[in-house]
Amino acid sequence: MTQKKGSKNYLKQKISATVFLAWILFGFFSGSALGYLIFQNSDDDVIKLSMVYSSEKSTWISETAILFQEFWEEKRVQDSSLKKISLDFQPYGSGDSLIALLNGETKPTIWSPASNIWIPLLNAKWSQYKLTDELIVPNFTRLIYSPVVIATWEDFYAEHPFNGLNDLHDLISENPGLVNMAHTDPRSSNSGFMATIMMVSSFLNMDPELMSVENLTQEPLQSWMSELEEAAIFYGKSTGFLGKYMRDQGPDALQIAILYENLVQDYGQAAEERYGQKIIAVYPEEGALFSDHPFCILNTEWVSEDQRMVAEEYLKFIGQKEIITKAISTGFRPINTEFLNDATVHEVYSQSFNADHGVTADPSIILELQPPADGTVIGRIPDLWLLTRNSV
Repeated sequence: MTQKKGSKNYLKQKISATVFLAWILFGFFSGSALGYLIFQNSDDDVIKLSMVYSSEKSTWISETAILFQEFWEEKRVQDSSLKKISLDFQPYGSGDSLIALLNGETKPTIWSPASNIWIPLLNAKWSQYKLTDELIVPNFTRLIYSPVVIATWEDFYAEHPFNGLNDLHDLISENPGLVNMAHTDPRSSNSGFMATIMMVSSFLNMDPELMSVENLTQEPLQSWMSELEEAAIFYGKSTGFLGKYMRDQGPDALQIAILYENLVQDYGQAAEERYGQKIIAVYPEEGALFSDHPFCILNTEWVSEDQRMVAEEYLKFIGQKEIITKAISTGFRPINTEFLNDATVHEVYSQSFNADHGVTADPSIILELQPPADGTVIGRIPDLWLLTRNSV
């Protein structure tokens, strides 16, 4: 009897389990089909806005995404014909995002690299790969920027003052072993790419916009750059890591770093608490390239008219004074300097840009260089660096 009862219970358990499994499978397939229909239909009612952007501005972009979503919902209350939107904003290295665009790995509506120096290169490569004269980036929007500066320590600068890259070259050449310098690898990092262009510009005494391929092949230029690069102790992939290394390792480890001005603000005061002196920004007298974070609505087949419309609305939204003020608070300067005439904006600006943070409050002393207009010239910059880099 015990065996029969056990067998019967076992059979009942098997039947129950089978029925349960059958219901699960039915629910899965029917639910999947229903879910597919639901989401397939809802795709027509939702405009997907995607953007890949340089990570330096991630704090600001993350905040703007939330605010824009709220703004759009308020617009929909006023205009019921507007569709819902979904935002997919992903931080991406500038060079890596360019490659991902070319190979189809990413297909955003908006591309926002760290600097507009990448735009001629993308346009040139796009035309080459797609066999078209139509530009993928016919125009772009500039709202904020951070100049590339020479970061150094207060005490080092007081003892060994210099005003630009030519002075820095002479300081290194005349004092072997005095300077430990670093910048990022121009093959993978925007700041290193820009630093290399600024070196060429300084030696040639020429705005980068006018550079030719022939300029890059000059032996005197290559010798000069090799002498400057002799002080490099490493080439990192991340500009943020470079700033943290300078802050954490101190004035004896790294005297010079070429990076973004906003990183001086981020790490300068923390360095002072640790070592009794600030990291300060030196603005090269030869001029500086601006990491101007252009916003590019891509001219491609994967960008729909609806997506373009929402992208244009987003750029209008983040170009407002109140939203730009939030960027200023995170260390970026406004392209539109008229915003600084507003007392509230100027107060936020003054709190970010001052001598206590190791940077200047006066943007007029920063001479902006224009990037090379020729994508071929831009493409040769990493090759030049490979010829002149220090083998560390």
